[in-house]
Amino acid sequence: MEPNAVDTALAAPTAVRRLAAKHGFTFRRSLGQNFLIDGNILRKIIQSAAITKADTVIEVGAGIGTLTRALGSTAGRVLSLEVDRRLEPILQETVGDYDNVEIIWEDALKLDWPSFWKRQGLSRAKFVANLPYYITSPLLLNIFCECPFLESITVMVQREVGERFTAQPGTKTYGTLTVLAGYYSEVEICHIVPPTVFMPPPDVESAVVKFTLRPYELEAVDPELLWTTVKAAFSQRRKTLANSLASSLKPSLSKAAVNDILQACGISPEQRAETLTVADFVILSNHLAAVLPREGR
Repeated sequence: MEPNAVDTALAAPTAVRRLAAKHGFTFRRSLGQNFLIDGNILRKIIQSAAITKADTVIEVGAGIGTLTRALGSTAGRVLSLEVDRRLEPILQETVGDYDNVEIIWEDALKLDWPSFWKRQGLSRAKFVANLPYYITSPLLLNIFCECPFLESITVMVQREVGERFTAQPGTKTYGTLTVLAGYYSEVEICHIVPPTVFMPPPDVESAVVKFTLRPYELEAVDPELLWTTVKAAFSQRRKTLANSLASSLKPSLSKAAVNDILQACGISPEQRAETLTVADFVILSNHLAAVLPREGR
């Protein structure tokens, strides 16, 4: 293999079938196991993430090691989390020859990310993964809030979820995930991916989405309250913003007080959550932080 070339040795149906047969492995739909079998898509992921030998990369969901090997061939260090211990003998075979790859047998959804970050001696890193669909939203919520030193997040997700991350205000797909992503990062859909590049193929299209992390121009004085506010606002999308917030914040704040705060922010109490920009939510949460007792947040 040429220096810096992407290792795509496992990105083929024959490779997946051989490993599954050799090790008696069966796919578990409950774990979202859909393995990549297209080398071109692997190269596109590496290119989108702009991986170099200077990078440390965190991966979630090693699977049989298809993306893990590709990362090992292009990054300086790879820390890959995997929860399915049945894959241990397969990964020993497929990535054992990469000294810069470490498989970590932990559940990413239960991981204490700040502790992990410290334990691994990380200062900066990139996150790259072909994520099981069922963990995408909760995992990214955790990572955004707990991993401020990530440079970027490049992930394969369900296309519908990717479109929610990049939605515009006033659209049906604009919601909590959109605001979260927009507060912490610049978001772009890099590629749309058909089901045929996976084994077994999922029922839907996928998307490679890149989040380039950066400070938001308006800082939330209480990030936890910002997300409480956003979730409360979108919890009852058909209701006006005043009604959604008042029902979530009582008894700390009356509806009249919520109306006053909204008007002070230049927001009509009759608006609905999907009409607010990320900046609107930051301004709103900062006003709430000034009047809400800490125990009421």
